[in-house]
Amino acid sequence: MKKIFLPLILLISVTAYSQVGINNTTPSASLDVVSKGNTNATKALEINDNTNKELVSVSDTGVVRLENYKSYSFLGTDSNGNLKDGAALNIPSMAAIGTIIGDSSLENANVFYTIPFTINKINADNLTYNNGIFTVNKAGYYSITSYNYIVLTNGGGSAQSQIFKNTSVASLTLTGHGDGSTFVGHTTNYTGFYGVGDQIIIKADYTRTFRVSSGSLSIVYYGS
Repeated sequence: MKKIFLPLILLISVTAYSQVGINNTTPSASLDVVSKGNTNATKALEINDNTNKELVSVSDTGVVRLENYKSYSFLGTDSNGNLKDGAALNIPSMAAIGTIIGDSSLENANVFYTIPFTINKINADNLTYNNGIFTVNKAGYYSITSYNYIVLTNGGGSAQSQIFKNTSVASLTLTGHGDGSTFVGHTTNYTGFYGVGDQIIIKADYTRTFRVSSGSLSIVYYGS
């Protein structure tokens, strides 16, 4: 019996540690595939189901196509490591980044001034921006952080920075300036649910004339 099974064991051992090459006589991995093409129209790998429907493919330019996930904007994994629609997993993503560079004109006292931003980054799936107003394209929870540096024409009075949801103040920062200071920095935060069509607006006002000289804004989407 030993003479019969020893060669079989050796054969299994050799097979287990062998390397297979496709279009490659010197494979460097357990499976080493070398494509015959070199364009996006040709494929290095294709996997089909039993109806010959393509499930996975890799083009010769490195583009990976996954049939079940072709309509998702981004992918994530669940607790079991399975690929899922990233939006359904509520993975935080940057929706917008904006900055304020340079002084605004002299603004009137006691009037809400809508702060315009230079948009450095925006995800059009989430938001549309126009003249200081962000309009929500994808419903869900948004976290907004705004920093405004306000220059006052003279000391005294009080200054506010506000995050608006449509026409209502969602969050505000209020400081008094009885000490006669002529500048103020405000950081204002708000996290809440916004529906499609809702607006995010950052405003400032002061009890005397003022200018907004600099600032920044970040909006993070947390999913629905």
